[in-house]
Amino acid sequence: MSKNNDIGEITSPILELYSFGENKFEKHLIKNVEQVQPFLLQQDYKFWLNISTISNKELITQIGTLFNLHPLVIEAIIDPDQRPKIEEFDDYIFIVTKMLYSKNGVKEIKVEHLSILFGSNFIISFQENPQDIFDPIRTRLENPKGKMRRLGTDYFTYTLIDSIVDEYYAILELIADAIEKMEDRIIGQKNNMNLSDIYHHRKTLSKVRKNSWPMREILSQWKKSDHALIKRKNITYINDIYENSIEILENLELQREAMGTLAEMYMTQLSTKQNEVMKTLTVIATIFIPLTFIAGVYGMNFKEMPELEWSFGYPIIWLIFIILTALMIYYFKRKKWF
Repeated sequence: MSKNNDIGEITSPILELYSFGENKFEKHLIKNVEQVQPFLLQQDYKFWLNISTISNKELITQIGTLFNLHPLVIEAIIDPDQRPKIEEFDDYIFIVTKMLYSKNGVKEIKVEHLSILFGSNFIISFQENPQDIFDPIRTRLENPKGKMRRLGTDYFTYTLIDSIVDEYYAILELIADAIEKMEDRIIGQKNNMNLSDIYHHRKTLSKVRKNSWPMREILSQWKKSDHALIKRKNITYINDIYENSIEILENLELQREAMGTLAEMYMTQLSTKQNEVMKTLTVIATIFIPLTFIAGVYGMNFKEMPELEWSFGYPIIWLIFIILTALMIYYFKRKKWF
């Protein structure tokens, strides 16, 4: 590892560094990258450096210089559009993935670019935004009897990835609840249900699937790796999270099918409503056809029409209208047309 002798003080963002071992745990708020240098020399302890931004290119470059990172690795850390991947180097392993979390429920799913690299005694995570899902990791790290202190940096990285996958599960539960509510609204014929709600959730599912699929490929490559930094005894944990990633993809497919079924249900219900309206309008029009005919006949005002001279002609016509309308309504009801 090389040292950068010209590293300025970083005022923002705050760099978090956790130094730990089986009998040691320390938290440090780092103001400049140079303060990380002493921890590289402590081979008896490991440390986790969490950096809560990727927009500060100068900071990322300084970190890259300190840890002797490949220039392409630095570019991948900075680029939020970088595709998820895992790459192995002599002294470290580099992982790019996407972290999902929800804001305002399932209506707004955020995708955050996340890079992780780990060596023999260090783990570094680069987050796109300060908000993260790693608080449980910090809590577990404080436990002196926990595995995170005893096992290697590959296990620690596994816990970070596991937190990301757990958040995928949380988002899937939110989507499942939303699907159930939409189904109830469709069956209950609620007026506030519309097709745009269904397509919005389908778009959310596509976003989750787009970012979940590469995770499966990363874990598949990880568990097949023979790199010295990956301990064979920890592969069991990777296998477990790999199976979780497959389960997530299967659940996504099931939810996509459920969303398609909801769209069909909605369109069927909409068509049924339109048919009911058309049937009602047809019944009304049918009732008025004979009434219009009779009114049209006696509205011709021919001189030789004897009924025009009847003193009771007007009330008789109204009586015919009423009786005819009543008979037709009775007939339609017997036929269950409405």
